Amino acid sequence: KIENKEEDINMKSGYRHLMKSFLESFNNFWIQTGDSFRRSLGHEAQTPYDDLDATQALRLFTAPRYATGIFRLLCCLLSSCYAFIKFSNSEFWPIWVGGLKTAQTKNCWDLGGSVALKGADFDHDFDNQNSALRYFFLGQASYQIHSLCFHFLSMILLLVWGGNDGYLSARKSLKSYMRPMIEHTLYFVLTVTTYIFSGLRRLGAISIFAQETSSIIIQVLQICINAPKESRLRSPQLIKIVHRFVVVPIFVYFRFFVMPFIVQYSAALESSKWLQQIEHLLTPGCGVVIYFFFNGMLMIAFVLNLVYLRRLLFHPYVRELSERYDIKLE
Repeated sequence: KIENKEEDINMKSGYRHLMKSFLESFNNFWIQTGDSFRRSLGHEAQTPYDDLDATQALRLFTAPRYATGIFRLLCCLLSSCYAFIKFSNSEFWPIWVGGLKTAQTKNCWDLGGSVALKGADFDHDFDNQNSALRYFFLGQASYQIHSLCFHFLSMILLLVWGGNDGYLSARKSLKSYMRPMIEHTLYFVLTVTTYIFSGLRRLGAISIFAQETSSIIIQVLQICINAPKESRLRSPQLIKIVHRFVVVPIFVYFRFFVMPFIVQYSAALESSKWLQQIEHLLTPGCGVVIYFFFNGMLMIAFVLNLVYLRRLLFHPYVRELSERYDIKLE
């Protein structure tokens, strides 16, 4: 009995020592990684983000922004290349986005296609593009879900690792997260709803291609701005050239010409017969709901693009580079 008691005591002592070591290791990990998590999420514990100027913020958060820019660049490149390879020879892909001279957006509204509903054969593949469109929209929806989950996870991590002001830090960061969260939510809803209907599906592919292609150039600018100091990409002259002569013109072309004058025009003026067919197939009045919903979402996207254009034209770091460069010339 005495030997059994000694064995029990030794086992309990070993268990306590093991738990103590584990808790100490976890506590050290928590302390050491807390600041890193806050910086990677765009928040510095010692100095509120709102109090930092453009140069300080760039120096603190350049690494995570550089990595994020590369990731988004690869995603946009993959998406745009897939869309161009698969759809550029289609009759609905207009010349304004690299399509055929004879292609017109009114071919999106072919009466042979209608609605993709589970268990119902209403969606005729009149141009043999349904399979490619399915994978394209699946990739887009996955990316939007990933981005939304990233923002929600960032908020949770700020609450956990925010230190004494974790809740206040999360509230401050929520302001900066609100715009991209609204954007990703909007585009996710548009992606899911446009896939259901054959005409919107093809017109939506054009819209997504325009958004992704313009985003490629924006990510290139972000990579240049946040590149390592010794990198040639960080050159002020290169950043100014990319910003003025590449990013802004391409952004304006795709988001303020292709989106309103090609996509919005087709959705507003070329879809009437297709919408009438949808009403006959489903229920009277649903065509009007689809019309105003999709065009309303496009108008919201247009307003967001106006906000992005203003931020792009008056980018704080590019403006600061321009001022420094002008001072050196003087």
